[in-house]
Amino acid sequence: MEKELYDVIIIGLGPGGIKLGLELSQTKLNFLIIEKGMPSGKVNIAPRVDNYYSHPPISGPALAMQLFKQALDAKVPVLYDEVLSLTQVDNLFKVQLLQSELFAKRVVIASGTKEKKIGLAKEDKFLGHGLSYCALCDGHFYQDKDVVVIGGGNSAFKEAIHLSDIVHKLYLVHRRNEYRAEKYLVEELKSKNNVEFITPYIPLKLLGETEFQGVEIQNVNTKEIRTIVADGIFPLVGQIPNTQFVNIPGLLDAYGNVITNHDDARTPVFGIYAIGDVTNYGLRQIYVAEEDALKAKKSLINDLKD
Repeated sequence: MEKELYDVIIIGLGPGGIKLGLELSQTKLNFLIIEKGMPSGKVNIAPRVDNYYSHPPISGPALAMQLFKQALDAKVPVLYDEVLSLTQVDNLFKVQLLQSELFAKRVVIASGTKEKKIGLAKEDKFLGHGLSYCALCDGHFYQDKDVVVIGGGNSAFKEAIHLSDIVHKLYLVHRRNEYRAEKYLVEELKSKNNVEFITPYIPLKLLGETEFQGVEIQNVNTKEIRTIVADGIFPLVGQIPNTQFVNIPGLLDAYGNVITNHDDARTPVFGIYAIGDVTNYGLRQIYVAEEDALKAKKSLINDLKD
């Protein structure tokens, strides 16, 4: 049986994948984008996007549809399926799907990340109703209100610092007395007079019926239970790269991110590229993914000249 072979397969139809698809549609390359979920990725879950360059404030779902419509209008080829594995076979790459397999000369990983959850009942129910995983996206909804941040790493502290300039009161809850965040971030947040640090506590129960109204927390040592009444909660305990399908040695760092050269979107494995949130260089914004796509296009065209 003849292999179904593409010049380029892009895994993921988020902003980066869409932008790269638009760019490649202007070339003669035979390419395909594979997406298992919603087009435009996590843009869909943002109640409002205020920081998309040269664009007025817009709801996440509305922006997601605009981005996807561009792909539709350009007739960007998309296959809706789940990638089970990505392996290297001789000088090609094999993309195993649920019910078929495809081959490509080059592969671009644009599969993004998913948030680590705190694992409590109502967490999914309250998403967009007082619960958010992105302070930069949604912090403005809590102007002069009280919020809770769960976490102790760099991401939690950076977003808590951002929130502290917006909200009335911020409670930072962490399961340990020590923080994983860098010292300068800890010192900056501690300089804020509207922040209360609560350690060592873990979230126990989300309160409210149709929207978040507070959280019960428990001291990990004494087992004391405390209730915090608040308008919003930001579980910022990390993100998980969507790279569970990658079966090629040397591509991922210890956290599962794709090791990527920020200058050209290349990875340590020739023929594999990565763009957007799934990469290991940290800044996760729509415009960054789109810039990555332009770098990937240039690299792809140069590397496929042979």
